[in-house]
Amino acid sequence: MKRFSEQLKIKAESVKLRAAEKRELRERVVSYMEYHPLPAEMKSIKTPAKIVTNKQLAEPFTSFQIPFISIFKYSAFTAVLLLLVVPFVAEKAVPGDALYAVKVQFNEELRSTLTFDTYQKVEWETERLNRRIAEARLLASEGRLTEAAGADVAEAVRVHSANAQREIAELRIEDEDAATIASITLDSTLELQSDSLRGEDELALVDGKTLLTDRPTNLIASAIDEARTPKEDEALSTSTPPAYGKLIARVEQNTTRIYELLSALEGVAPAKDLVEVTRRAEDINRAIEEAVNLYTTDEAEARVRLVTVLQRTQRLITYMTELEVIKTIDIETLIPVVLTESEQDAQKSLLTEELTQKLNLIEGLENRVSDPEVRAKVRFGIAEIDNILIAMSQSTTSLEVFKEVAQSGMDLADDSLLLLEQFVDLSQVTKDDKGTSTTPVDETEEVLIEDLVSTSSDETVLPLTPTDVVDSL
Repeated sequence: MKRFSEQLKIKAESVKLRAAEKRELRERVVSYMEYHPLPAEMKSIKTPAKIVTNKQLAEPFTSFQIPFISIFKYSAFTAVLLLLVVPFVAEKAVPGDALYAVKVQFNEELRSTLTFDTYQKVEWETERLNRRIAEARLLASEGRLTEAAGADVAEAVRVHSANAQREIAELRIEDEDAATIASITLDSTLELQSDSLRGEDELALVDGKTLLTDRPTNLIASAIDEARTPKEDEALSTSTPPAYGKLIARVEQNTTRIYELLSALEGVAPAKDLVEVTRRAEDINRAIEEAVNLYTTDEAEARVRLVTVLQRTQRLITYMTELEVIKTIDIETLIPVVLTESEQDAQKSLLTEELTQKLNLIEGLENRVSDPEVRAKVRFGIAEIDNILIAMSQSTTSLEVFKEVAQSGMDLADDSLLLLEQFVDLSQVTKDDKGTSTTPVDETEEVLIEDLVSTSSDETVLPLTPTDVVDSL
């Protein structure tokens, strides 16, 4: 006989409640729960911190989801930010800075790659050359231009110059006039940079603080001189100027660039520098107008003048782009002012007046000399100065020739005054004239006398022999 428990289990598995019985039983349980609710203190049962299901226990590894979309969004934003901000900040870098490689090897090389026009490539290589020299000047002004940095800049000048010359050679096959204009632009830039570095060397020589052989800029100057077009080739390019239309178009572009730079420099550069630059721009406009008016009568001469104007515009553009770093060189040294006719006439009048005043002073001092031999020599000098003044009054030559003639008269007058100084006490001349003469003493003569007195008190003047006096007169 089987055990009772087994029989009960078998019987229980076979016995099931009918649907009506299940419904009745459920209703009784629910009714009991409604009339006998659970106490309030038993309702706040803490849930376990972590419920581990059987399914989770069965898995060997825990899986999780990676937010690839969010990661891509933030990574793309960071990359774009770096590509925009870092190159922009790198534009201010100089040799030795952390971002300088980004400026030279990424920014500039990218622009070189995206430049397809041959003439624009020449312009870009010229601008890169100017950038390297400007960086060197900035480092030199801060005392950070080492010999190694100077050598790197010199090598960069050679590379950019060679690239520009190569592009000009390719351009010459396509368009001879455009190649000539590009060559003029490059040569003008190199000439300006060479002149400015030479001027800095002269200032350093005057100061005596640094030996010229020890200056790192010497390497840069040598590289510029090597890159410049030989004189015979430069003369050939200027002797056959490009077509008038292409020249005037390039000059107009450069003039527009000048005024754009002038507007950008307002409020940044010193007012004095802006005035000087504005004056040069006005000179250029006047020269353009003269060349345009000349075109109808003499096209060849108009083209030659436009070549000169093109050179001046390029020099001025180069100077303006480096206005904040060129502090040691005067603009008059690099880009001289072209005087108008009225200004030239005013200069001639001033020179004539100055020489006349010196002549009047010599004539007044000559009357105080008792030695007849000396008076004869002085009178000879007076006659020569009179002849020079007559020639100056009748002169129709250029201002440069006029200045040379006036300077010869000034030298003769100075020699005569130096001779008179040995026989006349100049310190008493002004006092005697004021005390005895009824004619007012000219202020300029008074200044000239005071200058001679101060010079004689500071320097020891050796007596002149008659031969020296005659030779000087």
